Amino acid sequence: MTLTDVLVQPARRRRMLVQSGRHVLLICLSILFLLPLIWMVASSLKSNSAIFVYPPRLLPSRPQFSNYRKAFDYIPFWLYFRNSLIVSAATICGIMFSCVPAAYAFGILRWRGRDLVFYIVLAGIMLPFQVLMVPLYVMYRDLHLIGTLLPLVIPPFFGMYISSAFSASVAIFLLRQFFRALPRELVDAARIDGAGEWATLFRVVLPVAKGGLITVGLFAFLSSWTDFLAPLIFLNKGSLFTLSLGLQQYQSLHFTAFNYLMAASFVFALPVLLVFVFAQRFFVEGIALTGLRG
Repeated sequence: MTLTDVLVQPARRRRMLVQSGRHVLLICLSILFLLPLIWMVASSLKSNSAIFVYPPRLLPSRPQFSNYRKAFDYIPFWLYFRNSLIVSAATICGIMFSCVPAAYAFGILRWRGRDLVFYIVLAGIMLPFQVLMVPLYVMYRDLHLIGTLLPLVIPPFFGMYISSAFSASVAIFLLRQFFRALPRELVDAARIDGAGEWATLFRVVLPVAKGGLITVGLFAFLSSWTDFLAPLIFLNKGSLFTLSLGLQQYQSLHFTAFNYLMAASFVFALPVLLVFVFAQRFFVEGIALTGLRG
């Protein structure tokens, strides 16, 4: 054994111990953050009385998988599920229709007053939905749209709010950052070949910026799928409730079916979990690119 080996091995062991300690700490924190999800799944397999047993038991003694079938029959679950899908799909389509051209104009085109207009658009981020919901309600009431899905479907097509938690200004900002991170030579080469702005957008920019489009689409899906405030305000018919609003019906004044509520909540959260697991790379990429080329 050489002197170099004698000096290197202790340092290597220390690095391995430090890395092992970090992994153990991260695993413990992950389990801590997963506890609410584990408790929800376990509660969905218990009877309603077994949820409140003291001391509490995490795992059910006799799993009741029939709770899921009964939860779907307790309320018109699949009707609410369909309404949520319609609203989420329309929101994604509306974003691509309105926010992509706006982001292209702010990120690729050069025109007088571009930055000033962009800052005005960004100011929309500072306006929470709670400030807008009263005038929006009055406007949709006068248009006789209250009690339909249109107040949740139409605004994204006009660059208005996407949900009560995600605005079109954020979508435009994210897409602009993606477009500005693209090589400028691609756009210049398309223009030299005689391509117009729409051809450049659809044939050159969008195929290269698929990651940005997917990222913004995922953010829009998650925000519209889990949105509760906007459906609560604009929907007054049970047949049009989204799933986030329909879950309220598991609660009543005299009896709350918590086991059914947990079963339905898990199914409601399942698309969000799957989207995050399979698309987390795009989330990280989207967050990273928001700080590039301001």
